[in-house]
Amino acid sequence: MIFDKLKEELLQSLRSFFPAAKVDIKERRGVILELRAYLDEATFIEVYANAMTGKRSFALISKGERITGYDNYRFWHYHPPDNPDDHIPSLEPTIDLILSSFKDLLVRSSGLRA
Repeated sequence: MIFDKLKEELLQSLRSFFPAAKVDIKERRGVILELRAYLDEATFIEVYANAMTGKRSFALISKGERITGYDNYRFWHYHPPDNPDDHIPSLEPTIDLILSSFKDLLVRSSGLRA
């Protein structure tokens, strides 16, 4: 129940940007939400939310490595694809902004059309 709104926003945005994604959602102890949206055999989007701490993270993972992401560990920040270990301060992004940036990056790096 804590995560109903967040799950609905995530699923709606995933359907919009990644309609073929296979989604796996887990809730733990009623306060942790973990979501993986599998895009292909090597690439997935990982979302983590903790209702107790307020922590949220969104990452694009490929071949076991974070490609880019956003999270609010200490403060909202962005992990750019050219150096995903960097922390660039940002305002809290919307889910649509996050997923559209992941989609744009994948399209640019693969040469696919959106």
